[in-house]
Formats: sequence, structure tokens, C-alpha cells
Amino acid sequence: MTRDNAVYCTQGPEYLDALKAGPLSGKSFVFKDLFDVEGFATGAGNPKWLETHEVATSTSPLILSLLEAGAECQGRVQTDELAYSLNGDNLHYGTPTNPAASECLPGGSSSGSAVAVANGDVDFSIGTDTGGSVRVPASYCGLFGLRPSLGALSLEHSFQLSKSFDTAGIFSRDLSMLEMVFKTLKPSAVATDLPKVLLLDTSLKALLGKERETQLNTWLESSNLEIREVDFINRQGLSFDALSLLFRTIQGFEIIQTHSQWLDKWKDSLAPAIAERIEWARGITEEEYVSAKVQQLAFAELFSEVLSQGFWVMPTTPGGPPLLDMPADELANYRSQLMGLTSLAGLSGLPQLHIPMSGLVMPQGISLVGQKNSELALINMAKSLIQEEAL
Repeated sequence: MTRDNAVYCTQGPEYLDALKAGPLSGKSFVFKDLFDVEGFATGAGNPKWLETHEVATSTSPLILSLLEAGAECQGRVQTDELAYSLNGDNLHYGTPTNPAASECLPGGSSSGSAVAVANGDVDFSIGTDTGGSVRVPASYCGLFGLRPSLGALSLEHSFQLSKSFDTAGIFSRDLSMLEMVFKTLKPSAVATDLPKVLLLDTSLKALLGKERETQLNTWLESSNLEIREVDFINRQGLSFDALSLLFRTIQGFEIIQTHSQWLDKWKDSLAPAIAERIEWARGITEEEYVSAKVQQLAFAELFSEVLSQGFWVMPTTPGGPPLLDMPADELANYRSQLMGLTSLAGLSGLPQLHIPMSGLVMPQGISLVGQKNSELALINMAKSLIQEEAL
């Protein structure tokens, strides 16, 4: 297989054999360049980071679990720089071609993880999701993508961006594959019995657009599911801009707290867009962070209460993937709107599953959000919605 350096990392490993036979025997995967493998350096999407860090002395337990379940690893794949972007472009290594829309961004920061699966190179992949880094590239590349509950999957021996939001996540081309991988990584997971009700917020319904609303209605007509409109966002006096800012304040402060020493020394190695975000984050005070954490807790409690009624259904992204040549100012405005959507699950620490919709002009889809640790219930609900046969 010819390796595109915009997708695959050159520092390796290029291949890891399965450690045992198991439920994933015959399946292959790649992992994002945030996870450690013993004997190899983790690069976090930045050549200077790669150069200034020693090889790992341990391997991510997620990678070990997959190898022990019979899967073969086809290598390490690229990420947006320091995982601090949702675009999928990397100044140092290039922008992977989006297999679902070659004229558009692939989405990030788990760009390589999404593109390798969408290309058919592997059966599934592991990424991370802080502000949308699994959900967004899954949407842009036409894949299923799962951001599990905060803390559901181990992030031991991996690069940390923001402790309040970092999660490991899964990409696949079909739902049953994603389910099998999640069960392998979280064998204690159980499918909770929750109401077969989809909650659609009035503020989100307008963002669906005609194509997605039509497809959703088609799915609903052929399933035994009820959809109920709610007015949570407006009723709580919330806005997507405010939610985005709340998320970015917590995320930005934690990035500086974790990586300030390295960033002070090697800030000139950063792409301008990433450097600009770092400089903005440096201005966040501890008082602003503490206040934001209080607001986050209040939001999480309110949102969790609403979700006791059913599963939240929403557009994963505002629309299809942005064009590669979208002007920087427009892309920045789009990112703020996008993070308003992704922050719902991020701020609440809840699982979100992206479901792609086929036959649309541009790759996009919808997501389901559920209560904490309801990943398997989300998958079962998605199967009912799209009429996929259960395992």
C-alpha cells in the first residue's frame, strides 16, 4: 500500500500484528498520532513536538486491547497540529484528500483516522474528540463516528489537550463494526433500556435543512420511533455562540496549563492559525476558568435532565464540509458556529453518535446524544432509525 504522508505518519509503527485471535480477527485499524506505542515517538501533528519528545515507554491500552482482540494495526495517522483544530489541514504534513468530497476539507483533528477508513484502507480507526474531532470528520467523510462518554475509554499513554473534554473515539463505515469495536474497548458496557423517543430542539430543527429533514422523516416513517419537539436551548436563554465561548474558555485555559512550558519555547513552530488560538488562550484568567466550570456544571445538569425523556437528535455540523479554499475569516466564523453544536455533548460529557446520510449533495448527517454510558443504546437506536439489522 502506497502511503500518503498527509494521512500516514512516517515515524511509525507502520504495522503491528495481532497479539491473539479474537472477535476482531481479520480486521484492520489505524490510530491517531496522539496515542503512544512503546518504542516509537508520538508527534501530535507537529514536527517540533516529535523532535523534542522521547520514544514512548508504554503502549496505549486501547491499542493493546484491539491487538489482543485479533485486529491488525496498519499504522499511525496524522492529526491537526496539537489536535487544536476541526478542519483537517496541517501546515507541516499537508491536507488529506477527503474521499467523500475531494474539493472539501476532511475535518479534524482526527483527519487521518477518518480518511484512512473512508478510503477503505482499514475497517475502523481510533481517534480522539475534544471539541468535535471525531464527530466532525465523520460527518465530512461520510462515516459513522462515536464520541463516547467522558472517561468511558482510557486515555492513558496519550497526548492530553483538555482534561475536561478529551475522549477517545471510533470511526467505521458501518454501524455493526463500530459496535464490535466499542464492545472490545469497553467490555463492561451494557445497553440501557431508554425511551424510544427522539427529542428535536426548535433551535436545531432550523439548522437541519431540507435534505437532512427529509431523510430523517423518511427514517422515522419506517421505524417505530416517536419524535418530540422541545425548546430547551431558547428556554434556558442559551445561544450557540455562548456555548461555543464557554467551551473554548475551558479548553483554552487547560491547554495552556498543560503545555505552557513547551509552547513558550517552541511557539514559532506552530502554524499561524494554531498560534493565534494559543495566544487567545493565554489571555484566559483563572477566575474566568473557574466561572466557566461552574456554568458547565449547571448546563450539564440541565441537559442531562432533558435527556431523561429520550435521545437528543441534532445536525452534527451546520452543513456539508467547507471548501478547501474557503477564506480564513469565513472559516473562523464557521468554526464558532460548528463548536456551538459540538459543545452540547462536550460540555455535558455525554456520548454522541454521528449517523451519515447517503444520497445528499454533500456528505453530512445527524447525531444522537444520550445519557452518560448509553453508547450501546445509542447504537441500537441508530440501528432502529436506519433499519440496520441488529447483531
